[in-house]
Amino acid sequence: MKKALSGLLLVMIFFLAFYLNSLFGRETPEDFPGHPVSLSLPEITEITGIIKKGETLSEIFKRHELDMQTLYKLTRASRKVYNLIKVKPYRSYVINTLRLEGSEREEVKNFRYSIDDSHYLKVIKGPEGFTAEKVRVVYNKRQSLVTGTIRDNLINSIGNDREHMRIAFDMAEIFESSIDFVTELRRGDSYRLLVEELWLNGVFKGYGKILAAEFTNNGKTYEAYGFKVNGRPGYYDSKGRSLKKALMRAPLRFRYISSGFTYRRKHPILKTYRAHRGIDYAAPRGTPVSAAGNGTVKFAGWNGGYGNLVIIKHPNGYETYYGHLSRIRKGTKKGKRVSQGDIIAYVGSTGLSTGPHLHYSIKRYGKFLNPLKIKLPRNRTVPAGLMTDFRNHVESLRAELQQGDNKERIAQR
Repeated sequence: MKKALSGLLLVMIFFLAFYLNSLFGRETPEDFPGHPVSLSLPEITEITGIIKKGETLSEIFKRHELDMQTLYKLTRASRKVYNLIKVKPYRSYVINTLRLEGSEREEVKNFRYSIDDSHYLKVIKGPEGFTAEKVRVVYNKRQSLVTGTIRDNLINSIGNDREHMRIAFDMAEIFESSIDFVTELRRGDSYRLLVEELWLNGVFKGYGKILAAEFTNNGKTYEAYGFKVNGRPGYYDSKGRSLKKALMRAPLRFRYISSGFTYRRKHPILKTYRAHRGIDYAAPRGTPVSAAGNGTVKFAGWNGGYGNLVIIKHPNGYETYYGHLSRIRKGTKKGKRVSQGDIIAYVGSTGLSTGPHLHYSIKRYGKFLNPLKIKLPRNRTVPAGLMTDFRNHVESLRAELQQGDNKERIAQR
């Protein structure tokens, strides 16, 4: 029995030696058994950078000696997702390349480009070529309490860096139907904001949306709470009434009012007295003009003294006029449905005009109204079926707003 086992063991050792020899080839001093087998591993490189002003991807590929034909294929694959011909300055990019041993050329395997703060373009090379997709950036979100007091204007009080300016503009937009942040601010007015902080890989990337806000203007406190109704986000007061008006008093960011609503004004060109049934908002040429509310384009084109003009028809008999436009945005035409905030045109000085401005009028049932004085209609309130959830949500946010200074991430200004 012992001899049989010994014989079987010898046979197994023989076959094991035969297998190893077939796997590694003939034994030589260079590769077996004293030296490991040398494998050809690819060299992987990561190229990162920030797009400079006026720079193109073509220039970036040339600088890193990458194949221009690959750039053409990559751009073509991305066309339906994002046009890489028009990369924006100050956005980041990452190019991963691979080079096999003995090869002089680096092969692009994937490419990423930061479209904006919320999305990036991802292009990967597979067996059948490049494929592209738009990917949402997933941030780690934290809450931050921001408080302050108005000294002279909103920007200086919150901060004039990019992130704080964005908070200021967002807050002004939330309360725009209740407070005119150009003419009604008072020294000593105060605010409390509950804001999202966006973090990525442990690095602060900026601020997200305002979750809740309180603003005290001239002794009166206004509240705003973010809440979704049927999947659509909006801001409401503590009673569930929408803060968003159905129409805006000013459908653009303007510098000043150059002419008000009156039934007797001396026309600067015609030199005759006539009614001026709208507001002239002075702004730089090319400033975007937005639809003042949801509606349908009734007219878009040239109209005499108005120059380039857009008229939008809204519910409940309202119409809005946008005159002296430098140009009307492509796609803004009769019958087009628009939503409040959609860009429809750009400020200009066409028609009977002495300088770049927007002539803005509101008409209801055929009568022109003063945009600065009329009581604008509100959007819908929170539906009755959601009021319990809304009240609980408000109480939670209100508690966060009243946190002590030890929880604040930004020093009080």
